[in-house]
Amino acid sequence: MPAAFARLLVCAACRSEIEDLVLRGDSLNCRQCGTRFPLYRSGATTIPWLYRDPDGALLEWRARFNSYLHTSTTEQERLHAAAEGVRSSKSAAARIAAMARARETQRRQIFDLLAPLGLDAPRNQPALDRSGLLHAKVPRQHGLLSYYDNIFRDWAWNNGENEQLLECLTRVLERLPEYTAGNVLTLGAGAGRLSYDFHRRYAPSSSIAIDLHPLLVLFASRVVQGHSVPFYEFPIAPLDRASFAVPWNCGAPEALTGDALATFGLVLGDATQPPVKQASFDTVLTPWYIDIVAQDLVDCVRTVNRLLRPGGVWLNTGSLAFFHRNEAWCYSQEEVMELLTANGFEIVATERTAVPYLQSPSSAHGRVERVFSFSARKVSVAAVPRPTAYLPPWAREQGRPVPDLDEFVVASAQFLLKAQVLGAIDGKRTLEEIATLVAKRYGLQRSEARGVVERILLEIFDTTQRKADSVADLE
Repeated sequence: MPAAFARLLVCAACRSEIEDLVLRGDSLNCRQCGTRFPLYRSGATTIPWLYRDPDGALLEWRARFNSYLHTSTTEQERLHAAAEGVRSSKSAAARIAAMARARETQRRQIFDLLAPLGLDAPRNQPALDRSGLLHAKVPRQHGLLSYYDNIFRDWAWNNGENEQLLECLTRVLERLPEYTAGNVLTLGAGAGRLSYDFHRRYAPSSSIAIDLHPLLVLFASRVVQGHSVPFYEFPIAPLDRASFAVPWNCGAPEALTGDALATFGLVLGDATQPPVKQASFDTVLTPWYIDIVAQDLVDCVRTVNRLLRPGGVWLNTGSLAFFHRNEAWCYSQEEVMELLTANGFEIVATERTAVPYLQSPSSAHGRVERVFSFSARKVSVAAVPRPTAYLPPWAREQGRPVPDLDEFVVASAQFLLKAQVLGAIDGKRTLEEIATLVAKRYGLQRSEARGVVERILLEIFDTTQRKADSVADLE
C-alpha cells in the first residue's frame, strides 16, 4: 500500500487521526484502540476493510452472502421446475435451460469475485466476535447484489452514460480555471467508473474511492488493473430470447498502471463516516449519492465540508430523488443549495442535464434522468455532523426501553393473526375450517374471517410463486 495513500486513512473505530494505523502483515492495526482492519489482496493492489467494527461488518456481509446462496438455489429449483412444465415447447425449454446454466455460471463468478473476503466461512475459520454487530449494521437496502446493474453500466455497455456524467462534472468545473484535483475522495463510488474516469482526466495526487458494497469494490479493483472480468447480466425487460441471460466480458477502456495505479485506492467502508483524515482533500466527488445515503443531507453536507481543505471543491452529479420516510429529509433543489451555503460552501456552478440511466442494450427498460450537477467551494468550516445511526437508540444502547409505538402494536396484531392462520394448517383443514377457528378466536363473522384467512394465504402464496425482479435485491 503506497505510503501517501495510507497516510490519508484513519481508524474507523476510534477515529484517531495521529497516523496510528500500522501495517502488520495482512491488516492495518490501530495503536490507539487495537482494532484490526483486514487488507484484502486484489491483483497488484490491496483493499482495506475499514468498517467501524470490521468483524461485525464481515458477519453482516456473510449473512447477505448466505442469503444469496439460498435464493440462488431456490431460483435454480424454480427454473428446473419450469423446464419440466414446458416440454411441449422446444424454444421455451431451450430458453429456460440457458437461463439455468447462466445463473449457475454467475454464481461461480460471484464466488470468484468475493473469494478474497472468505465469506463462505470455512469450518476451520475462527469464530468472529459478535459483540459489536449492532454497531456494524449495514443498511437493509444494501443486499449482496444491490446496484449490480452499475457494473454493466460502468464496465460493459459502452453506451455513453459514463462519458456524459464525466462531462457534467467538467462543465461545472469550467468556472474554476485554476482548479487542480489534488487529493480526491469519492463517497459512494459504487462500481468505480466515475472515480476512474476522473482520475485519468485530472491526474490527481491521489484518489480514494469508498463504498460499502464488496462486490462492486472488488469488481472495480479488477477492471481498473486491466483484467477482463466475465459476468452475466439478466435484463429487466429482455428484448429477445438471447437477452434473458447476456454474457459480458467487463473491462476498463485502459488499465491504470505505474503512478496512475499507485495513486488510486479503493476502500471498503461506510461513506457516511469515512475513515479518512479531516481537511485533507482538495476534491470530494459524490456521484448518485446525496439523495440515497441513509442520513439527513444536513449531516452529509457537513461531512463533506470537514473532509475538504479550505478552498477545496465539492463536485456532485446525480438525481435528487429523496425517498426518506421523514419528509423533512426530502429536499428540493433550492433547499439543497440553501444547505450548502448555510454550511460553509460557496456555490460555483450548477446545471441540469438529461442523461441516459441504466439503458442496457439488451433490455427494453431504461430511463432518462435530468441529473443535477454542481461545483461548490469550501469557504468556512461547518458544524460537526451527527453520527449516522442505522438503528434506533433503544437498539444501540443498553438499558433503553423499547417504545410502545403504534407501529409495533399494529405489527403485533398482524403477525399474531398470520401465525395463528399458518398454525392452523395441518394439511387436512379446509379454508372454511381455518376461517371458523379464526372467527371464534377474534369474534368475527365467518364471512369476515374467511376473507381475512384467504387474503393472508393468497398473499403468502403469491409471494412465494412470484418471480423475483432480480436476484440483486437479496437480504
